[in-house]
Amino acid sequence: MYIMLNLGTKRASRLQTLCRVLAALVVAAALLLVLGALVPSIPVVGTIGTLAESFATVHVLLLALLGTSLAYYALAVAASRFTRALVILGVVSTFGALVPLVALGRLAQQVEAPISWIAHLRIWPTGTVPTADATQLYASLDGKSLYADIYLSKHAAGNGRLTPVLMLHGGGFAYGSRSLGTGNWDRWLTVRGYTVFDVDYRLYPPVSWNRAAPDVACALAWVAAHASQYHVAPERALLMGQSAGGALAMQVAYGLADGSVKSSCGGVPSQPRAVVALYPPDDLALPWRLNSGLGPISARKFNTGYIGGSPERFPERYRLVSSVYHIQPGAAPTLIAAGEHDHLVPFAGHIEATELLTQAGVPHVLLGIPYADHGYDAAWEGLGAQVTRHVVADFLEKFVPADAAP
Repeated sequence: MYIMLNLGTKRASRLQTLCRVLAALVVAAALLLVLGALVPSIPVVGTIGTLAESFATVHVLLLALLGTSLAYYALAVAASRFTRALVILGVVSTFGALVPLVALGRLAQQVEAPISWIAHLRIWPTGTVPTADATQLYASLDGKSLYADIYLSKHAAGNGRLTPVLMLHGGGFAYGSRSLGTGNWDRWLTVRGYTVFDVDYRLYPPVSWNRAAPDVACALAWVAAHASQYHVAPERALLMGQSAGGALAMQVAYGLADGSVKSSCGGVPSQPRAVVALYPPDDLALPWRLNSGLGPISARKFNTGYIGGSPERFPERYRLVSSVYHIQPGAAPTLIAAGEHDHLVPFAGHIEATELLTQAGVPHVLLGIPYADHGYDAAWEGLGAQVTRHVVADFLEKFVPADAAP
């Protein structure tokens, strides 16, 4: 009998220890994520926290609730200073996790964006991976073949012509290729009636500050030359891009207007009707001066490869590639969307750009996603991504609808 009681006591002790350890691990994880999201300047923790909030806002709250529940259970099983502290920290993490969620809810309410909570719990979209309907070579430059993935509209053009979208991928001007990270946007646009051309452009090495934007202009010229084949209206073209692609979209749209951007392959590129830029470096000197970065990803490294070095060494190059220096009256209406806690591309640059757009009288929208980091729309059903799609849809309907009278 004594042996059986002793074994039961040991098992109960192990269960209590396991419960305390599990509660401590979950509470610590939730607390670190919340702390990083609320105080993004903390090294490492800030980056992890903002990325978690960017992709899985509700999931962080659920983790905090789980940790708090486990802490309460551990307290009930064996009350101690440790378990009491766990309960307090669990409650703190839960209330902290509510802060970004409430902020995103208020933003959604302000812009009248519907939120699908079920979709957000999945994070990633269901269904097949988006694939292009066709791929075409649009230019060969310096031995580099540049292609366009073409996503055909799901709407019939009828007697009119559809609006073409030139989509530009991100990757710091060094990585990526057509449709990488942009495929969900491409398909979303085609469902809304647009025909999308997701294009390559030349990356570094060698330095490509004087190649990437001209390649985009070349792609615009190619679309214009093949407008009848794809039943599109090049004079209504939309330029859209993520990160580096967003910077190129703004530079090309404004640069074609002021003459600072020319096509690398000739032809006649159409002046874009509007621009949608997702977390773009509007002023490339700003990330250099702030030495910004997302974990091991350094803005200075990207700038060195793309431009050649610092703003002090190449001031004219920075002026050429930074869209803030090319804003003038009559520029294309612009939507900029970015995470307010972006570690790689400072949100202050977007504020500077929109101030200049206001001074020039250019219609624009700045959408700041609270507590979100760079590339927040990678989680297609994230709350920030859902809000962004709604705002983009309103912007497109106002400035560049998919179809127009012939």
